[in-house]
Amino acid sequence: MKNFEDFEAFKLNKVQMNAIAGGTIYCYNGSDASREAYFENVTMEEAQAGAEVAIGKDAVCEELIK
Repeated sequence: MKNFEDFEAFKLNKVQMNAIAGGTIYCYNGSDASREAYFENVTMEEAQAGAEVAIGKDAVCEELIK
């Protein structure tokens, strides 16, 4: 190993980083605030896809970091 960039043990994907950071993805329907869902340990793309199925095509997702 010549430099730190070759050391890849600390490279994590989004799901792993979200689990470590304690992040949750909150999704809601922009026109109907009573329809909402929370996702943990998934990527934003996976949460958005799930929210569109559960809530509808108008679903908006945001990442919440604790």
